[in-house]
Amino acid sequence: MGSKRKLAPKIIKKILNDNTNTKYFYDLFGGGGAISFYVSNNYPNIKVFYNEYNKGVVELLKKIKKDGITKEFYNFIDRESFIKNKDKDDWIGGLSKTVYSFGNSQKGYLYGKDIELHKYLLHKIIVDNSIKHLEEFNKKYDMKLNLSKKDGINDIRLEISRELKKILKEQNNIKLKKITRVQHLERLKLLENLKDNINFEILNYSYDEVEIKTPIDETIIYLDPPYKNTGKYQKDIDHNKLKDYIHSSPYTIYLSSYENVYDMYLVDEYEHRSILSATTNNKVIEKLYCNKKIENKKINLF
Repeated sequence: MGSKRKLAPKIIKKILNDNTNTKYFYDLFGGGGAISFYVSNNYPNIKVFYNEYNKGVVELLKKIKKDGITKEFYNFIDRESFIKNKDKDDWIGGLSKTVYSFGNSQKGYLYGKDIELHKYLLHKIIVDNSIKHLEEFNKKYDMKLNLSKKDGINDIRLEISRELKKILKEQNNIKLKKITRVQHLERLKLLENLKDNINFEILNYSYDEVEIKTPIDETIIYLDPPYKNTGKYQKDIDHNKLKDYIHSSPYTIYLSSYENVYDMYLVDEYEHRSILSATTNNKVIEKLYCNKKIENKKINLF
């Protein structure tokens, strides 16, 4: 929920252009890791401290850092398994609540009951290359798809996507969001680069419990807390306490939000479309704030 994946390049470019001597980057509400992953992959000389309070999410990233992306990550998690695992503090709990929760809220299951079977069959066909489930899919939808075409799974992926869009639109008026294979591989690469990365440290504390002793003039703290008056995660925060933390810190702190609820300086803003809204009029303005007044700099090193 509120992923910064699309905005990460703009946010980090602004922060590092204004703080060119940055050597340490603390992402204290790490969440899905979009900001931390972007810094780590594009600025390898900067040491990244990813912190997340939710232990299951942390255990998931620790497993990826240790073992890489393994085949068990591709197993389909159904509704029953999601409910059973989402509150666990192990890596499967982290996987369930981040990948298989609606809007990444970590509470409700990703798929509605009316389309869960569609998604399960497609997963088994596309991911597991299962002939058995393809036959079941063909029978259910009166189709004649097969896995013996020239490009195999890539061909059937496109054909299923095209045909299923028609079927679901007619039956349930459901729209499918297109995610290309290239985009999928790019996202996986960000995670795979975690493996054995000595400049990426994973922490599991409340934001105010993270011990920061790095030089003040070489350190940036970035905050992306749950936004006030928006959807809530499993764990919520005290916004007044966070405000006190920001204004008592000697470090340079940047924060993303829709509004200035912490009395900080506005340094940049970005218009983009909300990934959680199905409407056409879903543009939002993400704003970047800083606890210090930043002078505009003409230099652009990135």
